[in-house]
Amino acid sequence: MAPSKSKLLVFIAGLAGTRHADAASAQLFQSAGTNGDRLARKADLPLVSDFEFSGPTIEISKDSTDQAIQGFGGAFTEASALVFKSLPADKQQKVLDLYFGPYGIGYTLGRVHMNSCDFSPKSYSFDDVDDDFSLAHFDNGVSHDTEAMIPLILAAQDKVREANGAALKLIAAPWSPPAWMKTNGQMDGSDKPGLKDSCQAVWASYFSKWLSAYKARGISIWAITPQNEPENPAGWEACVYDAEQELQFLGEHLGPTLRADHPDVKIFIFDHNKDHVYDWAKALYADPRAQEYAAGVAFHWYSGDSFDHVASMHTDFPQAQLLATEATFERYRWRPGSTLVTGDWAFGEGYAHDIIGDLNAGATGWIDWNLFLNQDGGPNHVDNVCDAAILANTTSGEVFVHPQYYAMGHFSKYLVPGSKRLQTSRSNTPTYTGAMRPYGTCTADDGLEATSFLRPDGQIAVVVLNCADGDVAFKLKEGSAALHATIPGHGIQTYLFSSSSSEAFV
Repeated sequence: MAPSKSKLLVFIAGLAGTRHADAASAQLFQSAGTNGDRLARKADLPLVSDFEFSGPTIEISKDSTDQAIQGFGGAFTEASALVFKSLPADKQQKVLDLYFGPYGIGYTLGRVHMNSCDFSPKSYSFDDVDDDFSLAHFDNGVSHDTEAMIPLILAAQDKVREANGAALKLIAAPWSPPAWMKTNGQMDGSDKPGLKDSCQAVWASYFSKWLSAYKARGISIWAITPQNEPENPAGWEACVYDAEQELQFLGEHLGPTLRADHPDVKIFIFDHNKDHVYDWAKALYADPRAQEYAAGVAFHWYSGDSFDHVASMHTDFPQAQLLATEATFERYRWRPGSTLVTGDWAFGEGYAHDIIGDLNAGATGWIDWNLFLNQDGGPNHVDNVCDAAILANTTSGEVFVHPQYYAMGHFSKYLVPGSKRLQTSRSNTPTYTGAMRPYGTCTADDGLEATSFLRPDGQIAVVVLNCADGDVAFKLKEGSAALHATIPGHGIQTYLFSSSSSEAFV
């Protein structure tokens, strides 16, 4: 079911009215595939003294806290920027407000590709002159990106400052170096290894010049990864490394160069699927040179849940900041009956399932792929079309908000930066223990899923997910306080209540 214009206005009004819950009650925000709720403010629920309950129970402990939230966001791809540019001015403001504005869903992170990616109309770099080892021909004005990408990023930065006075944190990654730096002589595809040994130093210098060029345009990059999906010899822009090769490049070239030129820019390694993320983290923290320059590990969702790999990494390498940097559904995953207007509700559930799993395993944030795409799931120069949280018909100017947007909002709006994870336990509800499933799969076999965080303002935020068909009654317990709640089938809920609430029932 797609939200009507009136429902969208009610949703925005509800966000505008967010306030602290009364000491003995919890605020509730709800989205559901079964009833049309979209981040809808529901009636507050009373917190009472803990009670006996034999059904599903979610229990929160404030005894200790874990990782702090960096934020949530999406990718400023060239495709997204071109779709945004095509919209009428009023629609441009609408979509910016939905993501970044004071009454939007609170995005504070973003991802940027250095050089082109598959979601560019064609391949490009900022120095295509063969063997330009001095980078004398590097385009210091990054003129290609000034056409669409940079104006969108600047507009988003302004909205984030307007919303909360903070800076938009951007993490950047290359899909491919210029063709002349690669062993296969072209940006698309990759041999193994992808980068010429003779080009490691100049490629590190290219990173530095690109960061300086963006900074001159008013965009400071918070972090980078050495390579998007280094294990993937894709049919689009790619550059393959194994862990040893990437860490050698980081320790001998990229790390020292950025430490000298851009010491505030953080470096995350890997930026690929969770099935191998632990192996790369283990290699990083066995390499004394590389680990000196690495802030943490970035990862994607395309190999399936693998939350245990993320959790093991968090346990064994607690110094690593963990960040989920890409997820999306390809359009072929749409179920029958899904349309451009409605999208597929299961996609929103899939996002919420992955976010809860990643956060409970130690992730500090979660970044969606394209912020905007057109009615065909592009533009994309290799027909690798996808869905997105916001799509637009670039002919009519219509904008369509898909279920992923509301799922993201249950986290990004309420788990604000600086929130710290609390221990969340579940009982009397199923846990999936079967074979690995396709990414973003969530069913009744997963039971009720939940994560909880203590916010800087002293409120506790709890997100609950139900991927089953039917409503589920459950108890939410914190200390000596509890509430009786019901979550609809295919529903997502966020609860907000004061961290001191349980003290009233001691």
